Amino acid sequence: MTNWMSKKTFVLLLMFSLSACSMVGELWYERIDIWIANQLLEYADFSPAQEDQIRQTAKEFKQWHLKNELPKYKTVLIRFQSLDAQTSVGEIETIYQAGFQLSDGAINFFRPFLIELSKSLTNKQVTEIGIHLDETLTTRRTRLAKENNTYQESLEKSFVRIFRLLRVKLNDGQRNTIRLLSSELVDTRSESIAIREAWNQELIELLALRNQGGFEQRLTSHLNILGSEDADTRAVINEISANIIASFDEKQRAKYQTRLGALIMSIDQIIGR
Repeated sequence: MTNWMSKKTFVLLLMFSLSACSMVGELWYERIDIWIANQLLEYADFSPAQEDQIRQTAKEFKQWHLKNELPKYKTVLIRFQSLDAQTSVGEIETIYQAGFQLSDGAINFFRPFLIELSKSLTNKQVTEIGIHLDETLTTRRTRLAKENNTYQESLEKSFVRIFRLLRVKLNDGQRNTIRLLSSELVDTRSESIAIREAWNQELIELLALRNQGGFEQRLTSHLNILGSEDADTRAVINEISANIIASFDEKQRAKYQTRLGALIMSIDQIIGR
């Protein structure tokens, strides 16, 4: 797995983060194409034509996402909002799978574009992409080396941060639940960095063969590997989530539902424009 916060979980956290302020969420979404383009442009010194292609594709993604995907986000959030004291692991898994489909939908949209962009790269740009990927991993290694928390402590802080986005302050019992249920998890943070390093190296090797036959199929297969995760870890995350939401007191549940309701309303406003 890459880390416990998988690409599917990230989709759900992205929706949570927007709930901090519905107006901010709307303004952020208005600029999502600019943000995506700027992220991609950091990888190399692209030509003007390539940059135009990147920015145009980002705009097309925004239009596609608004029409086809944003209503699905609303459906997932409504499911989240309806979770109650009887919340089960199965319900969390259902929502997780919905997040899986949302993230894969976005990845599938960009895949043809990334393949075509890869074919247009120069040798210098391939080298620059490799350097960017190495720098990103170096940052992750440095951050991990400075991390004073155990894996379980880091996981606990992540849950606290997630629910804080929903204005829910976890109590001592809920935090103890996180520690208890995650006690058997193995710290795979260093391993995930090593796995990503190997993935990056193979990507650069593939890009060097971008003008050879079969490149599209090999790159597609390689991109599909990214973001895979450990089933045992996911099961623990689901169990922790179900236990915490089921244990909300009246005040916590009211804040939880209010924040999600604000985001649902924000999505309605974006779609209605």
